[in-house]
Amino acid sequence: MKGGSIMYRLLIADDEPLEREGLELTIKKGLPELFKIDHAENGRVAIECAEKNHYDIIFMDIKMPGIQGLEAVEVIRKKLPLAKIIIVTAYDYFSYAKAAISLGVKDYILKPAKREQIISLLKGLIAEIEHDYQKRVEELHHIEMLSHFRPLTENELSLMIMLNTIQDISPDEMTNLLDFKVEYGFSKVVCIDSHDLLQDLDLKRIYECVKHYMKSENNCIVSPIVDGKIAIFEPIELNRLHLIQEIEIKNSAKKLKEYVQKQTGYSIRCEVGSIQKGIEGWRKSYFEAMYLFNAGLDEISETKLSSKFVKITNDELLAISSAINMLDLDLSLEQFSRIYDRLTLELNLDTKQLKAELIILFNHLEQLLQQQNYQVTTFEFPDIDEVILIKKISEQQMIKLIQIMSKEKETRINHFVELAKAYIYENYREDISLVQIANHVNLNSFYFSKMFKKKTGETFSDFVMKVRIEQAKKLMQDDRLNLKEISYEVGYKDPNYFSRVFKKYANESPKQYRNKLINR
Repeated sequence: MKGGSIMYRLLIADDEPLEREGLELTIKKGLPELFKIDHAENGRVAIECAEKNHYDIIFMDIKMPGIQGLEAVEVIRKKLPLAKIIIVTAYDYFSYAKAAISLGVKDYILKPAKREQIISLLKGLIAEIEHDYQKRVEELHHIEMLSHFRPLTENELSLMIMLNTIQDISPDEMTNLLDFKVEYGFSKVVCIDSHDLLQDLDLKRIYECVKHYMKSENNCIVSPIVDGKIAIFEPIELNRLHLIQEIEIKNSAKKLKEYVQKQTGYSIRCEVGSIQKGIEGWRKSYFEAMYLFNAGLDEISETKLSSKFVKITNDELLAISSAINMLDLDLSLEQFSRIYDRLTLELNLDTKQLKAELIILFNHLEQLLQQQNYQVTTFEFPDIDEVILIKKISEQQMIKLIQIMSKEKETRINHFVELAKAYIYENYREDISLVQIANHVNLNSFYFSKMFKKKTGETFSDFVMKVRIEQAKKLMQDDRLNLKEISYEVGYKDPNYFSRVFKKYANESPKQYRNKLINR
């Protein structure tokens, strides 16, 4: 019942006292202790009652002195949209009852109404009220779940952009779930200085400070901390004063640094990528900002290729560096082809000049990779002078760089997963958590969870369960140990819970499994 033992509120509006009292008596006898009933002798009083009380059901006589029943219904409906309103009318006013339906009146009864009709009608209305109540409870639960679900979805979306991961749901579908429109936007990357020396509580404080500031400034996506960095993806509406917008964006990064310093006492660095279109544009903007960190620059225009003797432009360098960082081979080769065509077709460089330009390009890319701890060797051109061969060898070097990065990234992931698995095997008897293991391997817990599932095909909790149950099976071979002792030995303090988990994993209870061992 709605509200447990609380009664339903009911209003009877009728100008005849005997009608009101008779209806109340019928209701109390037929459905005792279910209703708290109020009376109104005319439409004005009915409206006043509705302003003070939240009625579930209202019986309204159409024909009353002063404000008529339908007029009162129109006013009350605005104040109590969920109330079930029943029109009470005589045969003479049946045409009014039809008009009442358009005002959202639930039903009508004709005077004199039979007791069975009134009780049946009220039982139906109570069922509807309960259904409506449960529906509202479910809607509130849904809203509450969404409030928990949204941060997880934002984390998922941000990591998909940053890491270019493939999931069951696309980034565009995620933005729709978040009701987040992405036409144009840009990326900020915040780097927490000396993050590896800070305590978890300090990192969390800095993260919450960054997130609070950014969310109060704009409807944006803020990633979890990954390797001491926070990515922020902001939508933007382009206007004609594009240059002014870019200046404002740079200023906002400066204000963020100042705010975090003031609030937490810790310093951060913040770089901003260019304004781009769509989710893929956000990814490009993110890698532009990351490039500025890796190159140790404050502005894109300050790149080491700014010398007047170098023909490759800063924009070209930025575009190809971003493509390589994304491990996008097709885009990397496309960007290289554009550079190559401009050097050969537009500038008409001879082979000697061309090779010099490309050596500078590859040296810079190699430095970029080395700063990210990738092992790459210095590229040297063989002694060739054919333009076609120069392009082919350069493309092979591009492919080689991406292969090195892909292989190294895979190796790093495997290493982290193996470290995590070793920790689980060593500590499965303890109460170990996802956050605890992520900290052990120095990774963000959300990113670690996705990475672990991708490499092992199992969630962290399922893997821990498997390790514990397999160890339990081994211990069951020792008939000196009872099931309760085995439960404690493998990390389950509740034997009943251990039994349920064992059955879920092994499709049989611990007792059944042990009996099979005995009967072999």
